[in-house]
Amino acid sequence: MRTLNQNRLLVKVARLYFEQDLTQAQIADRLRLTRQKVQRMLVQARETGVVQIRISPMMGLHPHLEKILEHRFDLVEAIVVETTDYTDQGTVARELGVAGAEYLLRAVRPRDRIVFSWGNSLLALVNALLYPARVHAEELQVIQALGGLGDPNHEIHATQLVRNAARALGAQAILLPAPAVAGSAVACRAFYSDPYVCRVLETARTANLAFVGIGSSDAESILVPEFWNIMTPSMLATLKGRGAVGSINLRYFDRHGRAVASELDRLIVGLTLDELKQIHRVVGIAGGSTKLRAIEAALRAKLINVLITDHISAGRLAEEGKGAGTVRPRMMQTAKDGGRGGPPADM
Repeated sequence: MRTLNQNRLLVKVARLYFEQDLTQAQIADRLRLTRQKVQRMLVQARETGVVQIRISPMMGLHPHLEKILEHRFDLVEAIVVETTDYTDQGTVARELGVAGAEYLLRAVRPRDRIVFSWGNSLLALVNALLYPARVHAEELQVIQALGGLGDPNHEIHATQLVRNAARALGAQAILLPAPAVAGSAVACRAFYSDPYVCRVLETARTANLAFVGIGSSDAESILVPEFWNIMTPSMLATLKGRGAVGSINLRYFDRHGRAVASELDRLIVGLTLDELKQIHRVVGIAGGSTKLRAIEAALRAKLINVLITDHISAGRLAEEGKGAGTVRPRMMQTAKDGGRGGPPADM
């Protein structure tokens, strides 16, 4: 049992460290103790309850939901954002994009190769980056994962997203000189045969960080006009008839996260779901009232391992996942397994 004097010293050390912000070295010097002694006493103060650390929740923060999602879906990290209008996709995209920019600035490291897909959430992310961003990471590359849709000068065009993100980060932009959807099977084969397109896609496959939006198969959730240049209502109906619930990089998947074959898929110039899944860290940014099924499917199939979503979607995902157990760890696939992109052999 400690004596009164020992307890008094324990409290004094704790106050100097936790209340007055002195370092362990400063405390040791002031009280003529060794640093090892100070360190041991601080541990004792925690263990005996002299020091009790309490983290108070703040409005707009949802650490409990983040913890549930991380455990339930085996995520590296979940970030849950308070949304002001769950039913408005534009509002949700802007709010999630800000969180996505903050995550990017925190997570980026020197020599990272960062893949960017496309969509409103990623546009909001890029717009939220500071110019120049607060990044001290050298030799960064930002790589286009999907050919462009619509006017190349439009800010949501994949080329512009990559170019603007690279400018904000002081990185090299690696652009994919191709449309997202080729006009024919012959044209698609030609793009995949182009040496520069091949080099860009090969570089994208070696990325260690990816940012993707998650699309829904519901027509009312698609806010990008350029999308309807390549997708007709009948094509979308066919995809839904085959079980499609969502898409990443224009690659549609069903409720199990399995790729849904279609004529559209055979014309896309960009990374496949399997290729994206091989990237070490894939950050999915999505939320809102129309995206829940798509997000859940992407989570269950391990298409992403970081999720940035709104608080209502997070709550519903937490409820949906009850009783399902922890999903299997994310398995890395290889090109040998059929993951590498390119036009199918029967095109």
